[in-house]
Amino acid sequence: MKKRVPIATLIILGLNILGLICEFTQGEEFMIRKYGMYEGALQRGEYLRLVVSAFLHFGFYHFASNMICLGVYGFDLENRLGSGRYALIYAVSLLGGSLLINYNGGNGIHAGASGAIWGLMTATLIYNLRNNLNPAYALRGIVINLLYSFSSGVSWQGHIGGGLGGLAAALLLCGNNEENRGNRIDDPYNKSSDR
Repeated sequence: MKKRVPIATLIILGLNILGLICEFTQGEEFMIRKYGMYEGALQRGEYLRLVVSAFLHFGFYHFASNMICLGVYGFDLENRLGSGRYALIYAVSLLGGSLLINYNGGNGIHAGASGAIWGLMTATLIYNLRNNLNPAYALRGIVINLLYSFSSGVSWQGHIGGGLGGLAAALLLCGNNEENRGNRIDDPYNKSSDR
């Protein structure tokens, strides 16, 4: 399979870097208070929070871990689906995470790209299953992150909402792709895989 330039993933990465720069220059607490997602934000007319919150992070470690996962799942999925379908899945996942927070976010404020990344994991699972590819790569990430999602201070609402959004979008957008028959997404670090 011919590899494509992952333009959508690079744009998403750039927007996250821009969010990090804003947090450094304006102050992380200020940016998250101003744009972080919380329960009832949409009912108060704070629509920007729905999207902007997904490009802000609680510190550099949070940012770095999400960007590594974006690279692991994003580059490969975009290469297989194309930039348009991939970007749509990312957007639906992002909105799914923010909407679950809006209706069941508790007392906290939420930020980060992990809801959208959860959607990429579930979309990768659907893609692999529909194309007779090994689902272990996606399942491993989902199981590990599911356990982590219920840790203290982690937005399980963002994760689960994003995962469900990605699942729904993938069911509509990830068909059986003849071009990929015989290609396997076993593991991104497996030297014998088609990556």
